[in-house]
Amino acid sequence: MTRTPTEVLNAHLKAINAHDVEAIVADYSPDAVLLMPGAVMQGLDAIRQGFAGLLETMPNSVFTERSVTEAEGTILLEWTMECDTATVSDGVDTFVVQDGRIVAQTARFTPEPR
Repeated sequence: MTRTPTEVLNAHLKAINAHDVEAIVADYSPDAVLLMPGAVMQGLDAIRQGFAGLLETMPNSVFTERSVTEAEGTILLEWTMECDTATVSDGVDTFVVQDGRIVAQTARFTPEPR
């Protein structure tokens, strides 16, 4: 059975908070693209490297969703994050989910040093 977009997002956030890079990557389709200001990650290897680097630079991070809006497989997520070295109060991601996997994502946030 194919996961709904909400189920994909819930699994994704759980994997991020567990710092489980392989579980994070499992939420993406093989040809997915993740866009961030100044960076494009295309495919699972690039997304894996991106999340591994993010979790390394933001140790013990805990992400909290502030709001979730979903329509027709597209999700807008507002979030916050706290870790040992920084906080984020302005996180905004969009996800496009098809057939139970993320096919496209945008992410924008501003880490503030602790």
